Amino acid sequence: MNTSSSDRIGEIENNEWKLLFTSAIDTQKDLVVLMHKNTPILFNKAFQKFAGVSSVKEFLREFGSLHDRFVPHNSYFHSGKTDNPDKWTTALMELPENDRIVSMFSALTEPYAFSVAVDACVPDYEIITFTDISQDFIKRIMIENDASIDQESGAYDSEYFIHTSKSFQNAADFNKKSIGITMIELISTDQEAEQYLRDFTASIKCSIRQSDMLVRWEKKIFLLAYLANSAEDVMAFSQKLLMVMRKEPFEQLNLISMRIGATIQTPKEEMTGIIKRAQEALKQSSNLQVTLL
Repeated sequence: MNTSSSDRIGEIENNEWKLLFTSAIDTQKDLVVLMHKNTPILFNKAFQKFAGVSSVKEFLREFGSLHDRFVPHNSYFHSGKTDNPDKWTTALMELPENDRIVSMFSALTEPYAFSVAVDACVPDYEIITFTDISQDFIKRIMIENDASIDQESGAYDSEYFIHTSKSFQNAADFNKKSIGITMIELISTDQEAEQYLRDFTASIKCSIRQSDMLVRWEKKIFLLAYLANSAEDVMAFSQKLLMVMRKEPFEQLNLISMRIGATIQTPKEEMTGIIKRAQEALKQSSNLQVTLL
């Protein structure tokens, strides 16, 4: 950290304008950093929480330069992609907007992807805003790699669902609803299941919303994730599925036995817990029966 920026940190800590500016950026969910001559001099609360530090001085002491935190992976921008790492913001802003993406690990060593915006409206100063796009970026990468869809059934791939399940949780929180999980097992031989996979998937997709996710969880087990208001809604929806998926033009599915297990999210419950309970419900179910746990 150069002397000029070190002095500036001391000055800004005792400046009334700092209090006003800090108050404004602390309301932001995005990570916000104020830079002076390529060195951080102020973090908002979101950035401090993400990095696990209480001040800029602590961050610089523990981690060094801000760009040292960027993951050096080809999918993201990092200091190795510029001849002058200290002026990484200049190199970043020369890229197309869609490529202005960096990755950093949180204090809990969880990887995140951020789109980066740089505002340099005052000489020697820059406001850097990091917007979390982890879920959207994962989706983009997996779709580009054709990894989102199970090719045999046409349902979503289980790995894609696991990696993007945070988006489902965010949707539930935003809509003030709970996550419902219905698991359906085809009780048949592998050959029979393969024969009717496409019809099975199509029959369910005809009865769900675009925002719902049908996932091939195992060879003959499918997971359906959706938003619900109550356990009664989950039970009614699951029973309806059991009936409509066998009607015209999918009446051939009557040749296959099925069983269903379902559950609804408890307050603040993680996706893994919801799925585990749905699996238990499925185990307790029998042919043409819906069990709710």
